[in-house]
Amino acid sequence: MIVFKNYFNIVKGHLGIIIMFSAISIGISVVNTSYKSTEDYASVEPKIAVINYDDSALSDNFVEYITERAEIVKVEDDEKTIQDTLYLNKADSILIIPDNFGANLLTGNEPNVKIKKSTQNISEYTELLVNRYFKIAESYSKVGMSESEIIENIEKTIESEIEVKVFSENKSDMAKLAVYYSFENYAFLSIFTFIIGTIMCIFNKETIRKRNNVSKLNPKSFSNQLFLGHATLTLSIWAIFILISIILYKDLMLTVNGLLLIFNSLCFAITATSLAYLIGCLIKNENVISGIQNVISLGLSFISGCFVPIEWLDTNIVNFSKMFPSYWFIQGNYDITKLSTFNYETIKPIIQNYGIVLAFGILYFAISKVIIAKGVKNNKKIFNIRKGNA
Repeated sequence: MIVFKNYFNIVKGHLGIIIMFSAISIGISVVNTSYKSTEDYASVEPKIAVINYDDSALSDNFVEYITERAEIVKVEDDEKTIQDTLYLNKADSILIIPDNFGANLLTGNEPNVKIKKSTQNISEYTELLVNRYFKIAESYSKVGMSESEIIENIEKTIESEIEVKVFSENKSDMAKLAVYYSFENYAFLSIFTFIIGTIMCIFNKETIRKRNNVSKLNPKSFSNQLFLGHATLTLSIWAIFILISIILYKDLMLTVNGLLLIFNSLCFAITATSLAYLIGCLIKNENVISGIQNVISLGLSFISGCFVPIEWLDTNIVNFSKMFPSYWFIQGNYDITKLSTFNYETIKPIIQNYGIVLAFGILYFAISKVIIAKGVKNNKKIFNIRKGNA
């Protein structure tokens, strides 16, 4: 197990890097989630902007419902203005009501109301208000009531309801948990790309290869020990992050949401390792690895919703980010923490998300194997030419 032993001798020499990236990731995620408890929001009116494309009595009633429960902010129907409004916290949320809003509610279908949110935790209140209205409207539309009857019954139901807290603490902490796990994107990409990339550069040095060729170590044993090293490193770093999440969010991690997050994290850890392995196959210079690591970890974190909320990003950037596993991992975290009922229909999208993340990992690994196979073939040619010349 000489290769495996040397692998972790190299890791030991880079422990400072591992600790640094882990501390940055965990530190930022903890700071980002250290907002007030949502219990404080019951007496606070959120600032909501409404853009209404529908001309129906139901949409007017919906806007009136929102107006009575929030401070309405005027905003121009322009993408840049909307982004600036959210970025500067002039509004906590922006509601965009589609032109088929009333028609969908009448037929019992949930309208596709877009909710653009700022980073303020109170922005989650908007989603709660919207869902509450939809559930009430849906219950009346399904029994075949007319538009005026639905509106009348919605108002009666809302008036008779006792106001409760805006959030439960559980929902608030779930949002924190999503942020924590999403910052694993930066940590895993940074650590695995740098460490695995560096180790592969070292083992691929010509002097090391020549020494291995004349030793009793066969190529299969070398590859197996290298693979075991990658797997041990990945699982060790992953386990540390999971342990910290259990310490910080003990009660939540023992829920179904917590277990789904753990598996999502494992899927991404495997894929991040596969990507790092591919980079190690492509890059032969240790000095270049650090630059590549920064570009990948920071770049994907910015465009995939880790550092910047996905709602703030341009549509073209979001579409581009879907070409990478980071987007699916991060969005998967937020989808998981929003789950409140667990059945095949609600968990199916989460399982599909796991599959997409792992598919990227398989793709990266397959490309790596093609590169390695070509390298072996070229080395054999060179060896045969030299042998012939001798």
